[in-house]
Amino acid sequence: MGQKKSKKRFYITGSLIIFLLIAGGFYFYHSFSNQAFKPFNLKQSGSKQLNIKYGSNKNQVLDLYSPKVQNGEKLPVIVYVHGGGWTGGTKKNVVDKPAFFVNKGYVFVSVEHRFSPNVTYEQMAGDISAAVKWMYSHADEYHIDPKRINLMGHSSGGHLVMLITTNPKYLNEVGLSPSSINSVVSLEGPINLTDFIQRMGTYKKVFGNNKKVWEEASPETYAANKDLPPMLLVTRRKSSIDAFVEKAKKVGNRVEFFECRSLSHSDVTNLLGSNKGSREAKNMTMAVNRFFTKYND
Repeated sequence: MGQKKSKKRFYITGSLIIFLLIAGGFYFYHSFSNQAFKPFNLKQSGSKQLNIKYGSNKNQVLDLYSPKVQNGEKLPVIVYVHGGGWTGGTKKNVVDKPAFFVNKGYVFVSVEHRFSPNVTYEQMAGDISAAVKWMYSHADEYHIDPKRINLMGHSSGGHLVMLITTNPKYLNEVGLSPSSINSVVSLEGPINLTDFIQRMGTYKKVFGNNKKVWEEASPETYAANKDLPPMLLVTRRKSSIDAFVEKAKKVGNRVEFFECRSLSHSDVTNLLGSNKGSREAKNMTMAVNRFFTKYND
């Protein structure tokens, strides 16, 4: 009889231990995971300024989100360019990104630019370069460290930030160079326009029918330029960036990638910085955060 009670006590104790281990693991997992997604109240912790002009056109405007800063403090900045197929979109489409990155100590700037068919892709790239120049010119005013200007863009915005990073002519036109950029993140930005337009023929309305133009518009064309800023490519089709990564690394450029297997094209931007997405979405956010931390500490 005593032996049966002893076994019963053992089973209960063992079950309790297993329960505590599972519960403890669940608690520590969520405690660690939520460190990257701490709630943030912009009204209490920082400020935002909307529709700041960086050019004379009505679309050459930006929104600036900033943490509270001490006198003389200089912060890294993330300059973000929205998607929209080069024909539309809005700088308001930032979802949780400003709160997430401001909470990490960055100034976050969302840039709007002119669109096709009113301007060419080269003029759009010129707009982004002009916005970067604006950061340099107003660095002291907005507590920005001009040595830590980082770019990030989604879809067509990813293409534009990669283009001005890899082809020096755009930044040169505003008196800067690719070395002026600290790092760059492309979120599903087309890297090889020839391949992209052959698959997505509707974008001939932006880039025309001349394959030479497609090649000139492709960041992949300039991947072998030396001393490019560190780059992180977030993609759902690793095959679309393989050639770029190989060419860039061959000359010593630093390139990383994060491959999404379950996220949609819009998920990649909508869930970046959010605590509501899937495990893969949170892993993507942590990969982007680690990348920026590596080059901005």
